[in-house]
Amino acid sequence: MDKKASGIGGVGPIVKVTWNDAAEQIKIHAINGDNPEEHLAVCETVGELVVKDRKALILVHHWSDTDGIDILAIPTDWVQKIEVLEKVGDAIIEPTRNELCTIENLESQPESKDVSTSKDSKNK
Repeated sequence: MDKKASGIGGVGPIVKVTWNDAAEQIKIHAINGDNPEEHLAVCETVGELVVKDRKALILVHHWSDTDGIDILAIPTDWVQKIEVLEKVGDAIIEPTRNELCTIENLESQPESKDVSTSKDSKNK
């Protein structure tokens, strides 16, 4: 996967995904055995669809030039509907092993060169 973008919308279409998630319900008085889907949480997520295959789809829902991207991976079986809001790029369908990417996590790295850490900096 050699596609690189600066910001959201440079690789795949902007979509709204409606999907079912697991839900815990406490102190309920009846279980709907005829329609157990009623007990699931219905979710809607908006983002850039960058990968979609038979097992999962990946949405980019946040981008920062300093921190990278935030993604949500949703199992394909949980997806009820995908609505294309804006066609910008083409999502990767059924990526090959060589198209899978690794993104470095910048959370643990300092944001500027002025930031330093040491073992001796604990409060005494």
